[in-house]
Amino acid sequence: MDHSVKAINTHRKVAFSRLFNRLNFENDELEALFHRYIFRLQQYSIICVLGLFVLLTAALSVLHAIYDGFATVPTLYYMTSSVALLALACFSHTRYIRDHHLLILCYVILIFFMTFCCFVLPVDVGLGGSWSARIWSGSHSASDGVWEIVFVLFLSYCMLPVPRGITVIMGIILPIIHTAVAAIFAREFPNFLWNQVS
Repeated sequence: MDHSVKAINTHRKVAFSRLFNRLNFENDELEALFHRYIFRLQQYSIICVLGLFVLLTAALSVLHAIYDGFATVPTLYYMTSSVALLALACFSHTRYIRDHHLLILCYVILIFFMTFCCFVLPVDVGLGGSWSARIWSGSHSASDGVWEIVFVLFLSYCMLPVPRGITVIMGIILPIIHTAVAAIFAREFPNFLWNQVS
């Protein structure tokens, strides 16, 4: 039995598959062994990401409830998000999770990250009344939501075991969307809008 480790062979018929599997081992058993080896490390990383995000959303829901004094849409969103992420963290800590579940779990976490970032965009959703402004917790400046996007991108880049191309695309799209929304829809401090956007 040949125990040598090869990255992948260079035959012409597998040149196209080499483009997609360039980091995989040629031997399928060795690839499966490698995935079993890094499974616990990736599981621990996902649990840490979920724990940090549960703490963040729970703290934001408590702070919104304290400072707004009533149930606003952001408060309810943060509360619901923290409960759902806590359920995901409990599932990812059980013995029922397998290595092929991790990538699906990472994509679900990225969807939560994207909705979180879309929810904190500086858009005034006011429908024309003071009740609407109270429900959506007031007006926003152009810089609102920046630290949330930076935090989400940091967690995605550093702690989630997802392909780098996805995090790079997310790291390009989220700041562009935030800058465009801040330039168009932000109403707070209109004289300093372009200073905040730049």
